[in-house]
Amino acid sequence: MNLHIVPDNVFINKFYENLHESGVAPKNKLVVRTNRSRLKYVRHDLPFATLYTREFEKLVGDTHSYEKIFIHQFTPLLYRWVGRHKFKELNWMVWGSDLYNLPFLTLPLYEELTQTKYVSRRLTSQDFLYKAKVLLLHQFYKTKAYSKVSNILTWMTSEYEFAMQHLPGLKADHRFFFYENETPYKALDDLALEGTATNKQRRVFVVGNSATPELNHLDAIAMLGDLNVTADLLVPVSYGDDHYKKFLKNAVSFYKGGKVEFIETYLDFKQYLQLLNEADGLIMNNIRPQGYGNIFMMMYLGKNVFLNKKNLSIPELDRAGLAWSPLESIGANTSVSPDQNKSALMNLLSHDKLLKTYVDLFS
Repeated sequence: MNLHIVPDNVFINKFYENLHESGVAPKNKLVVRTNRSRLKYVRHDLPFATLYTREFEKLVGDTHSYEKIFIHQFTPLLYRWVGRHKFKELNWMVWGSDLYNLPFLTLPLYEELTQTKYVSRRLTSQDFLYKAKVLLLHQFYKTKAYSKVSNILTWMTSEYEFAMQHLPGLKADHRFFFYENETPYKALDDLALEGTATNKQRRVFVVGNSATPELNHLDAIAMLGDLNVTADLLVPVSYGDDHYKKFLKNAVSFYKGGKVEFIETYLDFKQYLQLLNEADGLIMNNIRPQGYGNIFMMMYLGKNVFLNKKNLSIPELDRAGLAWSPLESIGANTSVSPDQNKSALMNLLSHDKLLKTYVDLFS
């Protein structure tokens, strides 16, 4: 039997479905770690409890009795739990923030405007308490916890290499894994055939995928202004940091190239796909890898994806033959071959390939 410690996140639902479709579900047990009294995003029939409680330990049981244990999103709050338990094989499924946003790493994740106008002015009591909790309760176990990891699961070789270079005690191997969207890429073909609206006065770009400052929205929109780009902007902020969302809505009034619409209402997956399909491109100004569900869907639909040239995952895109454009080129009306990215994505992340990966990893 394998054990999965998972967060309360929508991506876990598709993971659960794929366990069943691949036929390995009976050998895999999921326990959701959450501080909430009820589950918000994952299916409600999954067992859940708060870390370091008697209920959580009861749900998990003897960790050494499992053939493999998989931690989905290895946050510093898990250091003490990992350090105090024994494992036959411990696997870390990387989510991004659990690697690039670690409190002891000083990475330049923010562009100038986001750094000076938001990040440097934003230190909440919640931020302080989180860092204090990590320092007092978990930091002691950091190196010991990382030394117990047998495998790092990510689709990016460069992400695995980054972890090995920056984290103390890590001696893990790399295994390929990718969290699939609710709808496999092949299923987007019918949507792409519908085409996009033709009565638009201006181009339409989706900017980012959530209300998180790592997306450097302000710097991206300022660059559009500097380049005299004429376009309407759709900014999804239905989840993320509410304080940052409020800041952002007040901070982008300088943009005169078109309308800026904040998508604050949660859209179901079909509605969100329609939003992406009717746009002309996606702007992702993050430096750390983030939002690849959105990036890959837009690439599959034959849309332009504009990235920050500092994005740490760009070597991986180039290696996979996926076409992207630097944000600075957005005024040039560049286009991508509608088939290049589709074929590259099917080669890298097809549903059938992922199901074989599930059998390999979770049998």
